[in-house]
Amino acid sequence: MPDWDWATKDGKQVVDLLMPYKNVVIFYGHIHQENHHMTGHIAHHSAKGLMFPLPAPGSVPKKAPIPWDPAQPFKGLGFRSVEEEKDKISEIKEFPVVKG
Repeated sequence: MPDWDWATKDGKQVVDLLMPYKNVVIFYGHIHQENHHMTGHIAHHSAKGLMFPLPAPGSVPKKAPIPWDPAQPFKGLGFRSVEEEKDKISEIKEFPVVKG
């Protein structure tokens, strides 16, 4: 989503350089939301943020943090756990932030 500054100038070049490799997974952040997609055989995964949530890409005219709601103070926040086994990702878990 380049209009929201969710892109890099060399992103396509990087993916093109990685394309010949069989086992590639890209983890990225900075978009403050869970997103999973594929480019050919390359899996891309982003996680929610712990600082503030952002709306879904393109869902509102201008990218801005979702206003804080005291009734749901942790809405849209989260983190990820990635487990690897024998040089292969065995599990990706997304966790919400919850009141302890």
